[in-house]
Amino acid sequence: MKKVLVFVCIVILMGILCGCRGSMAGDYGVFLGINEDEVAKLKPYSVVVIEPSEFSIETINSLHAEGKTVYGYLNIGAVEEYRSYFDRFQDLYLGVYEDWPDERWVNVASSIWQDFVVDELGKQYADKGLDGLFLDNADVYYEYKTDGIFNGLCAILEGLKRYNLTLIINGGDTFVKRCIKERKVKSLFDGVNQETVFTSINFDNNTYGVQAAEETLYFQDYLMEVKAQGLKVYLLEYGANKELEKKIDAYCKENGFIWYNAKGLELR
Repeated sequence: MKKVLVFVCIVILMGILCGCRGSMAGDYGVFLGINEDEVAKLKPYSVVVIEPSEFSIETINSLHAEGKTVYGYLNIGAVEEYRSYFDRFQDLYLGVYEDWPDERWVNVASSIWQDFVVDELGKQYADKGLDGLFLDNADVYYEYKTDGIFNGLCAILEGLKRYNLTLIINGGDTFVKRCIKERKVKSLFDGVNQETVFTSINFDNNTYGVQAAEETLYFQDYLMEVKAQGLKVYLLEYGANKELEKKIDAYCKENGFIWYNAKGLELR
């Protein structure tokens, strides 16, 4: 009996230690397509990303009471047509976002946009008690690669930092790489979420497949750069099958990353 108990304890301890190295899909979830009426979908996850405008302070507090870390989505480089403030910034739009026709790239070099993101949206979301912000579309610097755009993104991040929230950059590898090169990382953000490292999206028919090998290798090299900076690393994949899930799990455990296998782009 004692031998059995010792064996069980060893197995549990090994599980804990392995869990510290990385994370199985299930610890982290990105649910931008739900509102607080569907909050039960977040129950299995310890780290969640939500659309803050769809959740009350009370619901966010209840998620914290369950021990969850809650990040709020904030689009810093583009604007969706459904946003109440879409018409307000039409003079700043740079072009239509490929594959997302209802979204416009915005000139982040504008102090008008910077002040709005930091002083209005940033404050509004910080006041909700979020643990951090999931910052989308720093890829505007890839699309419009100018010093003005780069410096505009930096100004937004510097402004958001004053709320003492964890800042996670979604995508934006071109921007992040320049930050690494210029040694700005630590002063601007705390982590990176990278989509489609192992999976791919066909926007023509809304199906999901396996990422091209050269793309996977590129992102793996990039994420090693990010990891070397001491940043958090998250992966967001789409429609990975069981075989691919095992491969992603092994990769994330080896490197101390966590990931989410989304069923679809709706992130529900």
